[in-house]
Amino acid sequence: MNLLDSLSAAGLALATLALPAAPAFAAVQDNSTSTLVDANAGLCMGVAGSNNASGSLIQAQGCSGSPYQTWKFVADSAGYFQVINAGSGMCLDVPGASKATGTNLQQWGCAGSDNQKWNLSDQGNGQVALISKATGLAADVYGAGTANGTRVIQWTWAGANNQRWKLAAATTGSASGPVGFGRSVTGGAGGQRVTVKTPAELEKALCATSAGGTCTDTTPRIIEVSGVIDFTGSQGPATGIGCYTAVCPAPMRSERILDPNMSAQCAGKPQINITYDKAGSQPLVVGSNKTLIGLGASAGIKGRGVRLRGGASNVIIRNLAISDINPGIVWGGDAITLDDTDRVWIDHNYFARIGRQMIVAGWGKASNVTISNNEFDGRSDFSVTCNGAHYWNLLLIGANDSMTIVGNWLHHFSGRAPKIGTEKGSSSVQLVNNFFENGPGHALATAAPARVLVEGNYFKTVNTPIASDSGSGYVFGALGTPSTAVGSSCQAALQRNCVGNIVDPAPASSHFTQDSAVLDTFKAVPAASRVTPYPAADVPTRVRANAGPRATLTP
Repeated sequence: MNLLDSLSAAGLALATLALPAAPAFAAVQDNSTSTLVDANAGLCMGVAGSNNASGSLIQAQGCSGSPYQTWKFVADSAGYFQVINAGSGMCLDVPGASKATGTNLQQWGCAGSDNQKWNLSDQGNGQVALISKATGLAADVYGAGTANGTRVIQWTWAGANNQRWKLAAATTGSASGPVGFGRSVTGGAGGQRVTVKTPAELEKALCATSAGGTCTDTTPRIIEVSGVIDFTGSQGPATGIGCYTAVCPAPMRSERILDPNMSAQCAGKPQINITYDKAGSQPLVVGSNKTLIGLGASAGIKGRGVRLRGGASNVIIRNLAISDINPGIVWGGDAITLDDTDRVWIDHNYFARIGRQMIVAGWGKASNVTISNNEFDGRSDFSVTCNGAHYWNLLLIGANDSMTIVGNWLHHFSGRAPKIGTEKGSSSVQLVNNFFENGPGHALATAAPARVLVEGNYFKTVNTPIASDSGSGYVFGALGTPSTAVGSSCQAALQRNCVGNIVDPAPASSHFTQDSAVLDTFKAVPAASRVTPYPAADVPTRVRANAGPRATLTP
């Protein structure tokens, strides 16, 4: 008896673990995108040789973030899914609808036949079984193999781990829609499509009507930005008073802060006159039900940011470079401001050379927000810490914020990357599968009573991954492999294991804590609003390849 037959015989006793007769949905939505990770060995389902040819075999491979290891799920009216490879565009297929156990699965041009349809049966813990509609057999890693390139076959369902597949949709899912707290955002879907090329066109499209400084324009609208819209100098210069945050030696340039009252920031420092670009301090106001998206990979807004306030809701901001807002002048302008807003998706953008914050939320709440797949580039000639690394990155201090921060690349920062929480109200934030790189200061800083779930992040050459001080908020996150106790706590609250974080090089001391208040909060969050992380070891490759504007993103 060969190995496969032996495993089959051993598994027959488990064959009574019957699957539902009809499709049983897991955490899978129509048109969502994810990797499929073998629960036994942690290998990704992929196409052999990254091949585009019909008939190419399906394998279990070391996860690399390749599109040939990414799958799109398209449902029919009965709830069965076509499983379509993102690299080749072909469907997961049982050759000839063969009912023989041990048949190798392949990819083939999508035809809608039953041998290309699958019941994605929920197995709990973010796992599914893939059961062929044509044969009733399960997608199975041959012989429970652990080697890269092991064949994926069909076999009688036995409930074994090599027949269970973890969904890892944290970053890839946003190709078709938001994940996490902002998952219900639709923006301007169904509304008028407007292409803008000038500052005046953009300003009007974002908010056609207002009253008392609040945008009253709720008309659904998809606003496509063509090229770079430059507001620099559009409102002329302005002059204020303030001080230097620090005096830096050459070649660094000293950062200045506008402080007309010479208050906390400038107390005891020499007063200076500061000339700045007025447009940068006057953000564009955005109304509800808007999608703001760049056309191609080189669209952007220069010299002016955007602001959502006064109850603005259901807004998408994607695929833009937002840059050069009074660089080196604190209070000279923010890139994106969220203040009393709900349902926002900020995705695949690039932020650089911003005077103050790249994203700021406060004091009003910013609820049901997803910040995904962005690049936050902190390289600057100006620095409060005199080291070329921006300090003012993400300040998220709105009352009762609820946010998912996933798949972002934050680099060359010296602080607030991000800062989360305020005494004004509790915030719930999942910080998951982000890549923090080259941080001579601190990355995450928290303030009570924030609740921050920190999973699957990678900190590369970061001086202080988590800042610890007397006012710190509540953090639940593990450095390295979570302990048995941590695993049990996560299973009880989240119905899955938590994913550990990586710090490279290892820190002299760690401020990763496992505060039960965080799990208590996230236990009450709907499972569909929580992102299931992939392993932190995969983050650098996957995030750097995916973050920032993309040529192929469409409204």
